[in-house]
Amino acid sequence: MSFIRSKYNHYVILFIVSIMFLTVCIGSFSSHKTLADSNSTEVMVHYHRFDSNYTNWDLWMWPYQPVNGNGSAYEFSGTDDFGATADVQMPGDNTQIGLIVRKNDWSQKNSPGDLHIDLTKGHEVWIVQGDPNIYYNLSDAKAAAIPSVSNAYLDDEKTVLTKLSNPMTLTAGSSGFTVTDKTTGEQILVTSAINANPASSSGQTDLVQLTLASAPDVSHTLQVDAAGYKSVNIIPRNVLNLPRYYYSGSDLGNVYSNKATAFHVWAPTASDVQVLLYNSETGPITQQLEMQKSDNGTWKLQVPGNLKNWFYLYQVTVNGKTQTAVDPYVRAVSVNATRGMIVDLEDTNPAGWKEDHQQTPANPVDEVIYEAHVRDFSIDANSGMNYKGRYLAFTEHGTKGPNNVKTGIDSLKKLGITTVQLQPVEEFNSIDETQPNMYNWGYDPRNYNVPEGAYATTPEGTARITQLKQLIQSLHQDRIGINMDVVYNHTFSTLVSDFDKIVPQYYYRTDSAGNYTNGSGCGNEVAIEHPMAQKFVLDSVKYWVTEYHIDGFRFDLMALLGTDTMAKISKELHAINPGIVLYGEPWTGGTSGLPSDQLLTKGQQKGLGIGVFNDNIRNGLDGNVFEKSAQGFATGDPNQVDIIKNGVIGSIQDFTSAPSETINYVTSHDNMTLLDKIMTSNPNDSQADRIKMDELAQAVVFTSQGVPFMQGGEEMLRTKGGNDNSYNAGDQVNQFDWSRKAQFENVFDYYSGLIHLRDKHPAFRMTTADQIKQHLTFLDSPTNTVAFQLKDYANHDKWKNIIVMYNPNKTSQTLTLPSGNWTIVGLGDQVGENSLGHVTGKVQVPAISTIILKQ
Repeated sequence: MSFIRSKYNHYVILFIVSIMFLTVCIGSFSSHKTLADSNSTEVMVHYHRFDSNYTNWDLWMWPYQPVNGNGSAYEFSGTDDFGATADVQMPGDNTQIGLIVRKNDWSQKNSPGDLHIDLTKGHEVWIVQGDPNIYYNLSDAKAAAIPSVSNAYLDDEKTVLTKLSNPMTLTAGSSGFTVTDKTTGEQILVTSAINANPASSSGQTDLVQLTLASAPDVSHTLQVDAAGYKSVNIIPRNVLNLPRYYYSGSDLGNVYSNKATAFHVWAPTASDVQVLLYNSETGPITQQLEMQKSDNGTWKLQVPGNLKNWFYLYQVTVNGKTQTAVDPYVRAVSVNATRGMIVDLEDTNPAGWKEDHQQTPANPVDEVIYEAHVRDFSIDANSGMNYKGRYLAFTEHGTKGPNNVKTGIDSLKKLGITTVQLQPVEEFNSIDETQPNMYNWGYDPRNYNVPEGAYATTPEGTARITQLKQLIQSLHQDRIGINMDVVYNHTFSTLVSDFDKIVPQYYYRTDSAGNYTNGSGCGNEVAIEHPMAQKFVLDSVKYWVTEYHIDGFRFDLMALLGTDTMAKISKELHAINPGIVLYGEPWTGGTSGLPSDQLLTKGQQKGLGIGVFNDNIRNGLDGNVFEKSAQGFATGDPNQVDIIKNGVIGSIQDFTSAPSETINYVTSHDNMTLLDKIMTSNPNDSQADRIKMDELAQAVVFTSQGVPFMQGGEEMLRTKGGNDNSYNAGDQVNQFDWSRKAQFENVFDYYSGLIHLRDKHPAFRMTTADQIKQHLTFLDSPTNTVAFQLKDYANHDKWKNIIVMYNPNKTSQTLTLPSGNWTIVGLGDQVGENSLGHVTGKVQVPAISTIILKQ
């Protein structure tokens, strides 16, 4: 994911990472606009906890309206009869302010969702522990601040887990708890009430497990009462993981034909579901039709007639509350996803689409992955492309930039990359599709099976579907694959989540207190271990492969998806396309609700057919990404040799079982660009030396065993002006500046030479650990250098032996060569198959450079 991602899997830095992520995720849901002025808004916040323990609790607040801004922490500075108080001065002339009451390490939140203070109602507010409401007067707040059953979950057929606002002393039997089926008016006998809080060893507890005499109907409104506590409705949660609620069919969503359209939704806790049909995108309801209960918690309806290009919503009633929701399985939406759209997918196919086919490698190590954001790639005024910022820019050939350099897809072909990894193109929330100049990376997903409309020539209708297919088709015609960057670990919100409207608190991880856990650092994390949530993700990735011919996936914060889910994804997608490439981030953005032994962290991918980003080699090459001044092997740190050697051998002695499991890289969209990091960590070096450092770092990536990955634009020394978190910084910061390609033509040619050398020589692309152990040996070399030999026609290479040496030192170094005559094919900023000279015995390796020799 991005935004700033922790590339470390070290939990000691989770506090820092969580703070960074929350700042990003809250801010990411806005455009790149800044606050309108420097005025400030004062608001007084009162907070009541039943236990009166305010240690380490504070406020996270941010401007929300009229402009959504970044968040900051604010301490409680006083107390009153109600609880803790904070007098906050918020930047900007605000009408609404966002608010989260939290533990300052993000380990707990007062209530699951974000709160928004409406300043037209008052500048003084009261918050109550566990209560998701804001109170604008003291009397209402005091009425809310009485003991209550905070949350209650049906976690098995006859088991209810209840959370109390303050502890009680349990007695024998039911301890005064009662459960009532409000739908029928009948009481369900509570046979026992036991302490469910392992941390409570005294006679009191705030977490109680109730056992019922009979299993209630999950679609009924169920209420739990306790003497002296306010009651609460029971939410069916883990009980929905039972087999009886699992629907295995492939027809969820809408299934269109010109004679009828079938609607099918999984909503086991709903008491009523209706389809609202609209014959236009913004007009009133045309028809309202009742759905019927069907198998395994699903509801169905078939509507006769041709509903092509109509729109629809589900109206769902759960626990007596009725809401409208967009179908999670929908394949098309209205502008800004306010309604689902019924389409004939055959009509969305460009000419020749049926002849299009995937471009996947024989082995993932054969890929050279190039990361690109759709808008960044072409929006520059100098790009020479007509469809600036659009999907269709990737279909344009013959485009030229300053000094007549090739741009766009022609530049990619010349560079030699095999695969484009697009940053999120699933419909996301942070951009208003009617505002063409808004910017965001898009790591705040809203509709997982629909392309983002902001990158189409119009967000209306099916243009976004057809034009994304045209992008893919164009790349495929040039034998370039397409990998999608997907964000299944969290959604943009829970407050307006279609998932939560249809089946409350099933699709997200929640703790015993009902708080949404925050392993993503963005306020929620999808509970992909739940069978129907897992099925949704499996169905989604298979849909992108079959309908859009996607060649691979990069999974954002993949650790949160878990080993079980990722193993199933790998198995099912490789059954469809054995060459599909799967990889992702083996870390989280906060403390996850998924047990640590189930997180897919580095090493857990072994044998699954999945790769993970290698932050070891990244930090080893250019320094810790969270320390701007930190240096790496290529930029001045003499203590990284062992890290680099481990990367050279595909990390097979560390966390991989095969080189295909490591994604070797030095930068991605997160953090600084390589040039910016070098400039920050080496402020006194010359530009010439900085360029050498850049080329050396990438030479390590492209000549190491594993899967090489690069951030798009680095081949022309991309800079973001030092911005290390440019998720919403706009075009001026993020765009590819195509004028730099002409300015740094030698750098482009060096990157291209490395990529083509790798492509032509399989010795750099060995596929097994045994091959590497047999054919790669390290040579004795001077201090703070790395030299190795690829020997004996490694991986059937046409060259018998290859030697590579990296010299990051600022003086030339001498390498003693194995016997025989050697031909230099890489030296300075030149690399290829042509001879650059012949040597025997010893060779001088210039300062801050890579030498490559063959025999």
